[in-house]
Amino acid sequence: MTLLSDGERLTGAYALGSEAGEWMQQATLAIRAHVPLEALSDTIQPFPSFSGIYDAALKSLRMEVADMPRPIRPMDAQMASLSG
Repeated sequence: MTLLSDGERLTGAYALGSEAGEWMQQATLAIRAHVPLEALSDTIQPFPSFSGIYDAALKSLRMEVADMPRPIRPMDAQMASLSG
C-alpha cells in the first residue's frame, strides 16, 4: 500500500494484494473526509493485517512529509504579498 499526501491530509492511495479492496475503503473515506495524518496515525485498525499495512504505509508517508516544505495556502500567499 502506498499513501499520498499534501503534507497534512491524505490525498491519494493505491494498493496491491489480495486484501487491497479492504485496505482502500479506509483510505477512500480518509481522503473524502479530509482526515489529518495525525488522526490516521492514531486510528486503531479493526484487524491485525490492517494495522500492519497502514502502520507501514503511514510511517513511510510521515517520513516523506517531514522532508517536504510546508504547503502554501491561499492566505499564506496573500500575507506574503503584503509583507514583501
